Amino acid sequence: MPFVDKSKFFDPSTAPYYDPKTERRVAFITGGNSGIGWFTALHLYLHGYVVYVAGRTESKVLKAIEEIKEEAQKRKTTNPFGQLNYVYIDLLDLSTVPKAVAQFAQQEKSLDVLINNAGLMGVPYEVTKDDYEIQYQVNFVSHFLLTLKLLPFLQTAVLQGVTPRIVNLSSIGHNFEFKHFKPEENKLNKFPNSAYTWVRYGIAKASQIQFAKELAIKYPEILSLSVHPGVILGTELYNYWKTVPYIGFIAKGIFAAADKTIGVSNEEGSLATLRAALDPNLTLKENGDYLVTGGTIESPSGIASNPKYAQETWDWNIEQLNKRGFNV
Repeated sequence: MPFVDKSKFFDPSTAPYYDPKTERRVAFITGGNSGIGWFTALHLYLHGYVVYVAGRTESKVLKAIEEIKEEAQKRKTTNPFGQLNYVYIDLLDLSTVPKAVAQFAQQEKSLDVLINNAGLMGVPYEVTKDDYEIQYQVNFVSHFLLTLKLLPFLQTAVLQGVTPRIVNLSSIGHNFEFKHFKPEENKLNKFPNSAYTWVRYGIAKASQIQFAKELAIKYPEILSLSVHPGVILGTELYNYWKTVPYIGFIAKGIFAAADKTIGVSNEEGSLATLRAALDPNLTLKENGDYLVTGGTIESPSGIASNPKYAQETWDWNIEQLNKRGFNV
C-alpha cells in the first residue's frame, strides 16, 4: 500500500469553469511544457483559462501547447476550452524576466493566477551570469522578480472583484535546509558536493515558502500559497543523479523504491498546484499556507515558517535586485 492517501486528493472537476468569451480568466505559468507543469497547464486550459506558458525553448513550448490541445480533445467535457500562448523567459537570465512581463502586457491588463512552477533540483554547484547559485536563481530569485513585476496585473484583478492567486512550487526538500542560512549564503559550496547540493536546493525551496508567507502579509488581498507536489519520478528533475558514476546506481534504486511507496504520477503531482490555483474553498483565510501532495494543507519546517527569516529573505533579495538595476 502506498503511504499517500489518494482518496483526499483534490478533484479539479469541482473547480469553476469559465467561458473565455464571456468571463475571461488569465493564468501565467513557468515550465508548463513538461512534467507537472504540463498537466497544470492542461487543466487550466480545460477550465477555460487563457494560459501564458513561459519557457526558454520556443519549439518545446509550442510542441507542448499542441499536445495539450490534443489531450484536451480526448477528455470528455462540454465546457469551452481556454487559450494557450507562448512567452519567452529564461530563468537563468534575469534580464529576460521584465521582457516576458512586457510581452504579457501587450496582450493583457490583469492576471488571475500566477504559477511559479519551473525549477531545478540537485544539480552540481554553478554560479549564474547574474551571480547567484543556479538552484537559488532558477527556483527562487527569477520567480521572485517575475512575481514583483506582475503584481500590478494581479492588483488590477483585485479591482475587478477577483481574488487573484500566486502559487510557488516548493518541495518537501525544503527540509534539507537543516539550519538557518542567511540569504547571502545561497552560494554555499562545501565538501561533499553530493550532500551540499541538496542543502542548496533546500535553501531555494524554503525561500519559496518564505516568499509566499511574506506576500500574504504585504499583499493580503492576493491569495499566496506554496506547494509540495509530491515525490514524482516521472520528471526530468532526477536525471542528473541517475547518471552520476557509482552514486547513480544507488540513486536509481532509491528512486525506484520511492516510486513504489510514496510516488505519484505527473498528473497527480499537479493536483496540489491546481487546488491552490482553482479551489473556491480556499480563501484569504489560508493566505500564506503550504499545501502538500494532492492539496492537503500542512505545516512546513520551522525555518521556512519563521517570519523573521522570511523578512530577511525578502529584504536581501530586494536589495540585490535593485543593485542589479531591476528597480523592484
